[in-house]
Amino acid sequence: MIYLYAIAEELDELPDVRGIEDAPLARREVDGLDLVVSEHERASLETTEEAVLAHARVVEALVGRSAALLPARFGRGFGDERALDEAIRGRAATLREALAQVRGCVEVGLRVVGEEPSRPAEAPSGRAYMQARLARAEETERLARELHEPLAALARASTRTVAATPRLVLSGAYLVEPSEVEAFRRRVAELEAEHPRLTLVCTGPWPAYSFAPGGDA
Repeated sequence: MIYLYAIAEELDELPDVRGIEDAPLARREVDGLDLVVSEHERASLETTEEAVLAHARVVEALVGRSAALLPARFGRGFGDERALDEAIRGRAATLREALAQVRGCVEVGLRVVGEEPSRPAEAPSGRAYMQARLARAEETERLARELHEPLAALARASTRTVAATPRLVLSGAYLVEPSEVEAFRRRVAELEAEHPRLTLVCTGPWPAYSFAPGGDA
C-alpha cells in the first residue's frame, strides 16, 4: 500500500521525520503535484493514537518546506502506483485550485461553547414545542453569525458548523496569513468580552486540513 500524507506545491525537500510505523518518507510527482507518501506491506493501517500522531508530525514538518500544502485525511491509502496516479490525476485541476487558495496561509480554529442549557418547560402542545425549538435554532444561528462574520472578514476563506451539540454554538475554521494570526486572536478575545456567557477557544495555527477539497486531499 502507498500511504498519502499530503499534496504539496514547490516542495523543497522531505523532512527528517519518519512516517507511520516508522516508515521512511518518499516523494512522488503526479501531473506536476508533489505527493509525500510511505510504502507499507499491509493493505490498510490500524487507527492507533501513534499512527494518527505520526501522520500529523509528517504534515506539520512539511508546512515550512512547501509553497502550499493540502494535508490528506488520516488513512488515505492506495493499492499501487497506478491507483495513486489515477486518483490524483483525475482531481488535479481541483487540487491546484485548492493549493492556490491555501498558499501562504495557515488554519486557525474556533470553538464557541455556551452555558449548560436549562431544562425546557413542558410545552402545552406539539405546535408550541416546535415553535420553541425553531426560536432557539434561530437565536443560535443569529449568535453564530454575529461571531463568525467579523472573523471571516479577517480570513481568506472560512468554514463553520452551527449548534453541533446543545452547548457547542459554533465550530469554525479560518484561513489566515501567518502575519495576521495575532490580530485574529485579538478579535476573538474582543468577541469573548462582548459575550460574557460564552467561551471562545482559538486553536492553531494548523496546516489547512479544513480547506482540502471535500475535507481531505
